[in-house]
Amino acid sequence: MPPSFAYFCLMHISTTTWKWLLIGAGLALLLMMLAYPFGYDQAAFMVGGEMTVKHGAIPYRDFLDTKPPIIFLIYGFSSIIFGHHEWSIRAFDVLFHIVTLFYFFKILKRTLADENLALFTVFLYALIYSAGGYWMTAQAESFALLPSLIVFDCTERALNNKRLLALGIYAGLASAILFLLKFTFLTVPIGACLYILFQSKNVKRIPWKYLLGMIIGFTILTGGYLEYLIATHTFTRFIESLEWLKGYAAIDPLFSSHTIGELYFKQFPLRLVGAFSLSGIVLAAIGMMKFFQDRSKRSDTSDTNEHSPLLHLFFQLMLGLIAVLYERKFFPYHFSRTYWAFVPFIAVCLSGMKTMLSNYSVRWRMISVSSRLLRCLAVFLLCATLVFYSTAARIISQPAHWMYMRLSGGDVAADVQSKMEQYYYKEEQQLANHLRPVMKADDKIFVWGNSIGIYYFLEKYPTTIVLTNTPLITEWTPQSWKDTLIHQLNTNPPRFFIAESGDDREYITGTKLDSWQNLNQWDSLRDFVKVQYDLKDSLGHFRIFEHKSF
Repeated sequence: MPPSFAYFCLMHISTTTWKWLLIGAGLALLLMMLAYPFGYDQAAFMVGGEMTVKHGAIPYRDFLDTKPPIIFLIYGFSSIIFGHHEWSIRAFDVLFHIVTLFYFFKILKRTLADENLALFTVFLYALIYSAGGYWMTAQAESFALLPSLIVFDCTERALNNKRLLALGIYAGLASAILFLLKFTFLTVPIGACLYILFQSKNVKRIPWKYLLGMIIGFTILTGGYLEYLIATHTFTRFIESLEWLKGYAAIDPLFSSHTIGELYFKQFPLRLVGAFSLSGIVLAAIGMMKFFQDRSKRSDTSDTNEHSPLLHLFFQLMLGLIAVLYERKFFPYHFSRTYWAFVPFIAVCLSGMKTMLSNYSVRWRMISVSSRLLRCLAVFLLCATLVFYSTAARIISQPAHWMYMRLSGGDVAADVQSKMEQYYYKEEQQLANHLRPVMKADDKIFVWGNSIGIYYFLEKYPTTIVLTNTPLITEWTPQSWKDTLIHQLNTNPPRFFIAESGDDREYITGTKLDSWQNLNQWDSLRDFVKVQYDLKDSLGHFRIFEHKSF
């Protein structure tokens, strides 16, 4: 492709046609997420969410999970709005991102004064996010985008606005929402504060009213939640859950030789490339270099501390990656908290191609035909390599694949199970179909394992504190949790007790034992099943016990 042609295309990207093409492509990618099936996390959030919103359950009192409560509220409300469907949370996710990315576009257009850069940034976000796949979307990190942008927007406005206290309160409320989505999301307000301090030449320029407002807003919401915990008699169990998380974090100590050598210097870079793609990292790095070079040149003639939204985004990106390092799990969705701070630098890099192609196209007619062919070949190979090693390649394996499976009537559940180790999605549905005909309206089930999609497909919800059994099978599990479970089972024994095997999660529980092995090592639970239940059937990785009274 002659560079003059590519230059012509890029120079006309600001036309209405190109804008609508980007908007249409971004919307199409987001809408394809409606075809995504549940992952293990999505099933857990939906069961907990429907228990909370539809049936009045209270997290920490009626069920235990390692996540704070807001993610369950989001899933529960999506079920209220769209109904009991797997696509309900996807529809909510799509609408959420359409609205939030429009807000992101407006922020970038105002702060960067570049409409094309803003539009391309939100398109890139839609591309990278939707291509993450069914498991990595609709996570807590996904819904952190809006409160993160509110903090970013309020901070940018505070540097040019007199309504500092009000803006600070808004940012503080958004920070509290982040905290109640996931505790490590507090890096966003921390990054905003550090950026403000870095941008200020002296103490007199620091917007203290804004920082005070952030503290007030954060305190109002988190304080209200603590009052709610006390009022519902769940404060003690909330504190116990924080202690449980400390044990979870201690599986890989922060500065052990294994953590440093294996996790920080081996797994983290590999997972970083997997989440951002090699091309994305290279282009973002070039964009950062371009930004800092331009900033350095301007510092010779202007204020070195000039207001810079891209510098704020750089702070947020670095702190977000530090938070991922701290969590030490490195699933792709962990990195998605930083997408919004990452993609603008890719857009900065690509926008620089206009100038490069402009200069190059002038010299195009001055070189020989053979040189043109060689350069065309080089440019083609470079572009092909960038596309091949980019997130764009995942469009085929994720949104396009699952949309095709839905439209063609393929067996989505079987496809999921064949691709995902230790996730028995097809068997969950088969088990639900097996039990549904013999169950009465008031019959209950208990799932001892991780495949709690069984609850969802049967529309039968836990009557004990066990959502998944993960919090109950660790060495650091509070004894009171175990005692509560045994008491609840004996008080109101379910008709069916379902025990899962082959579902060990050593990276979470610190043990290689699966649920069935853990059951047989827990004397009280093993005896409860042995005395009150008979083994009726087995299906795949599930043993089905029925209470002897039936």
